[in-house]
Amino acid sequence: MRAGSFLVRFGTALERRESAAPKEGAGRSRCQGGLFSPDGLRCMTLRRPSSDPPSDGALSDELLADWAELEAEPAAGGEPSFDTNPGTSAPLDEPDDGDGELPIGVEPWSGDDMPAGRASSHGLLAAMDPAFDAPPPLSARPSSPADAALPSPSGPPGEEPLIVVAADELNYRHLYETRYRNLETGVREQAARQASGADLFALCLDPSPQVVLALLDNSEFGLAHARALAQHHQTDRGLEILARRAQLLRDSHVQRRLMQNIQTPDIVLERVLRFKRLLDMYRLSVDRDLPERNRVRVRARLRPYFSRAEPEDRAALIIKTEGRCLNSLAGCTFDARTTQMLCNLSTLSTLFIQNLARFSATPPMLIAKLLKSPSVQRQPQLRAMLARHPNAGSEAKRKG
Repeated sequence: MRAGSFLVRFGTALERRESAAPKEGAGRSRCQGGLFSPDGLRCMTLRRPSSDPPSDGALSDELLADWAELEAEPAAGGEPSFDTNPGTSAPLDEPDDGDGELPIGVEPWSGDDMPAGRASSHGLLAAMDPAFDAPPPLSARPSSPADAALPSPSGPPGEEPLIVVAADELNYRHLYETRYRNLETGVREQAARQASGADLFALCLDPSPQVVLALLDNSEFGLAHARALAQHHQTDRGLEILARRAQLLRDSHVQRRLMQNIQTPDIVLERVLRFKRLLDMYRLSVDRDLPERNRVRVRARLRPYFSRAEPEDRAALIIKTEGRCLNSLAGCTFDARTTQMLCNLSTLSTLFIQNLARFSATPPMLIAKLLKSPSVQRQPQLRAMLARHPNAGSEAKRKG
């Protein structure tokens, strides 16, 4: 600490000397005796070669006395109390534990100690609310009567039983494989009637239709379980049992998952499409998220549904798809009301006119209306396409 205070005072004296003494010539020689020798200090202070001795009072006697005292102070190792080589990693002086002076602008801490951190909020809640009751661990929870009939291990008797920890509760596939897969069908049915929580979701992965029937008898079976069952079940019998519940089949997510399931039977497909609009059916027939098998079956049902639909629904389907649906409606015809609604359109796109020109059942009245539209009059290729239509009049064919 004394070496540090000496250097501070030496720097202050050096600044004062530089401001008071005039600058000497630029030529300087190396100071003899080293940087931290008295001769070197005189050289640095006076800014001139050390060969010329300083005048009286040029260097403070007090600083020279302090330097001599520091040279006489080294310990047995012969090292000074300050680091003369900044590149070395010398240990720093430990701060005083007493009432040492702090740097300017730093105030001592007068508050309470910082609180210790917690790994979770359960301890904090327990400290704030004595009535807080954390959920017991999975191993400490009481088992239900259905669990009493279930053996804990699912592997051979000679192997160590698998333990389902709390982190695996959300992994329903792992839960089903380790607890229920190797059980008898009757035991799984009994568990499906009384299960809840993660066990109920795990049993929705069971491939047995009898288990599906038992799941529907469970009072806790809801829409979330029905959606999982519709997505993962792989038997047409089990999906047909699920589709018997009208309140579950009304859910759009259940319908979507049934349409994405390649094992969905035709009877379930009919129940799903029964109350859908023509536009929704067409979107399902071209949906890439559905298997090709289900898209073909929806496309085959689109034609009879179009023939039985209301004229407003027919016109809405043709207008909103700009005639793209006509490729899937081969053999269908337009009634008078649908034709009138199409003729009343004021704005016709080029794609819409082209699709109507390619459709063989486009009525003659609609062909004549399209020939008079401004867009057809400006484009000879559209006029030629309509003139070649089988239902175009003889006058249109002559002009075309």
